[in-house]
Amino acid sequence: MRIQANYSLKQYNTFKIDIKAKYFVEIEKQSDIVVLRSDLQLSSLPWIIIGGASNLLFNTDLEKVVVTCRFKKIKIVKEDDDNVWISVGAGLGWHELVEYSIENNLWGLENLAYIPGTVGAAPVQNIGAYGAEARDVITRVQTLNLFTGEREVFRNSDCQFDYRSSIFKTDYKNKLLVHRVTFHLKKGHAGKANLYYSQLKEALTKYKKQELTPKIIFDTVIELRKKKLPDVKKYGNAGSFFKNPIISADYFKKFANKFSDAPYHKTINGEYKIPAAWLIESTGWKGKRFNKNTGVSQLHALVLVNYGDATGKEINQLANQIQEDVDHKFGIHLEREVICI
Repeated sequence: MRIQANYSLKQYNTFKIDIKAKYFVEIEKQSDIVVLRSDLQLSSLPWIIIGGASNLLFNTDLEKVVVTCRFKKIKIVKEDDDNVWISVGAGLGWHELVEYSIENNLWGLENLAYIPGTVGAAPVQNIGAYGAEARDVITRVQTLNLFTGEREVFRNSDCQFDYRSSIFKTDYKNKLLVHRVTFHLKKGHAGKANLYYSQLKEALTKYKKQELTPKIIFDTVIELRKKKLPDVKKYGNAGSFFKNPIISADYFKKFANKFSDAPYHKTINGEYKIPAAWLIESTGWKGKRFNKNTGVSQLHALVLVNYGDATGKEINQLANQIQEDVDHKFGIHLEREVICI
């Protein structure tokens, strides 16, 4: 356990916003919470949880206790001829886990390569990319109650996974700290490539299906992501800032009549998902600067960028303007994927 006061979180959020936390606490084990709660100063303040803060936008200094998990161990808990179940510490970097799976020729995580953040954030956000989501491979989530320190375990069906959401992001937000996550992965001979996402499928046309391996998918996904996303080491960003909106069939008819060139995906519920990037680009925001410090990436319209020393408020203002312009032109509200604090 480690406690630091008036601590800058600039290196702990991918937007690289320079704000301070009243206390920054790194937890490794269950007993750490009990010890922290016995401190009157710490227990009197509100507590919030962050992972790699790759999905957060900080607007102001936090008069709070900011808690993060640093437990990083990987342990095989079960395996058979075709399958492996691994329990992973929430503090491990997500991409490190994906690399581990590739090194061991395991299927299940390869489509989710090169996503920033931690393992603990994966079930909270139900991260997803290229036709895969974290919920596809998560079997159990072990949490620690931030008030009592008690361990609480959730099976996949308990997590209320949804598009970029879960029970940990809603009912238990800042109440339960994810400590371990168990994943069910397939061994090399027993798995197969997930080619549901058309762009990934097209990028792999030079291979026959039987030639595909987790490593090939992994490398291709990284190549695709690097083409679309600015390097977070150079420019602060949180990846996709907005969710792809879903509209009703009735509204889609009106929308399609007016914007016949709009791409879309029909969902199993008969609704229609419209790419938020297309909506933003169609309002002229792709590659546009909002001021000297902020703007929209030239590589992908969903990515808002900190080009210098932007504040969270400046990025928030940019997001508000984009939402207003999309709503005005298309009558569609863009919901934020990034959480503003």
